Amino acid sequence: MLKSIFTQILNRKRSNAWLVVELLLVYFLTWFIADYLFVLVYNQNIPDGRNIRHTWQIVLDEYPDTHPRYSADENTAEAREANFARVLQMLHDYPGVEAVGISFNGSNPGSGNYHGRVFTSADDSTKSAGGQQIMLDPGEDFFRVFAYTSGEGKQAVSMRDFDTARPDGVILGRMTAELLFPGTSAVGKQLSGNGETPLNVIGVVDDIKRFGYRRPQHAYYLFYRTDAGNLRTAAISVRSRAAAGNAFGETLKKDMTERLQAGNFYMKSVISYGKIASNTKKMFGMSDDIRTKVALMIFFLLNILLCVTGTFWHRVSARREEIGIRRALGSSAAGIRYLLLAEGLALLTIAMLPALFVEVQYISAGLIDTMGTNSDDNIIRLPDRMWLRFLIANAITWTVMAAVIAVAVWLPARRAVALPTAEALHYE
Repeated sequence: MLKSIFTQILNRKRSNAWLVVELLLVYFLTWFIADYLFVLVYNQNIPDGRNIRHTWQIVLDEYPDTHPRYSADENTAEAREANFARVLQMLHDYPGVEAVGISFNGSNPGSGNYHGRVFTSADDSTKSAGGQQIMLDPGEDFFRVFAYTSGEGKQAVSMRDFDTARPDGVILGRMTAELLFPGTSAVGKQLSGNGETPLNVIGVVDDIKRFGYRRPQHAYYLFYRTDAGNLRTAAISVRSRAAAGNAFGETLKKDMTERLQAGNFYMKSVISYGKIASNTKKMFGMSDDIRTKVALMIFFLLNILLCVTGTFWHRVSARREEIGIRRALGSSAAGIRYLLLAEGLALLTIAMLPALFVEVQYISAGLIDTMGTNSDDNIIRLPDRMWLRFLIANAITWTVMAAVIAVAVWLPARRAVALPTAEALHYE
């Protein structure tokens, strides 16, 4: 059968040559799109060591001195700290609240803010890593609010799991710990940075991602106690119980807008971290750049595949006379369909060979990048193994195109072999 297929291809070499050129161009474009989408989907599916479902940001504000409810007596440092503590206690006591956390300077997930720091291993000054500095109040449970995990078993993490009494304590993301202290436990080690007092590593948590389409980032978790000096930069985060549902934020706002007042503090708004993350993605180009690129790629891919479908559909439909002769000579309907399908797949495979050569040149020239990588990423992931990624993207490409060709061949072939032999022989 293989000999018969290649004989047919050679007998129609002029028309097949143009078809192979078309398939080569289509195959290369499809491979480029498949490679990009493969990396994007891979990054999206890298686990995030935290979870923003059922989490809410409570936005507080203070009455200005021109407001009727403003009290000068409540504006002292001691009064502001006591009133802020009262607000936190009311949130702890509200039905459906599972945990409350406090972070500073945009350290909460999805905010888009990034406070970068570079720390160096005290054991080896050649090992350093730049990452996000996340500032937390150890008196509340930021880790529990955002369902942080740690270890292979993805064990839930709480602030109580660490020695938060140490003012010089720092918690590291997992890949940061592995970069700074390879082959050993980071707990008990020290970090140095910018001539400051060394920090002692008191724990390690799983890696987090700034954006879902990117890879995990390096992260340092430092402790800051809430006081009158940093209240304006403190962000209150709440995790609601799953049973409270998505209406928890509206219910909390309705119930507590009047009650959640202490001194000059009042509750300004309640917003879900899911919405914060969505707004941040738009601000930082996820919707305008990557989503637009993905939409265009899918659009072009569909058009490319429709062109291939049309070409093969016409090719089979134009060969009804040949099909009639084969039927007259005793070929079965199934045998003819399989022969035409095998011929289409053989042409695809022939076109794939020069396409692979073009792809290799494209990769060797450095024209294929890996989206979402960090400059000091110390973990080798599948897209970094360029030739393995090359094989996977080509396997996806061949499979997609083969499926399209199969549909484009099978349907008109099915109609052609169903015609009476005498009628098929009249087609020119």
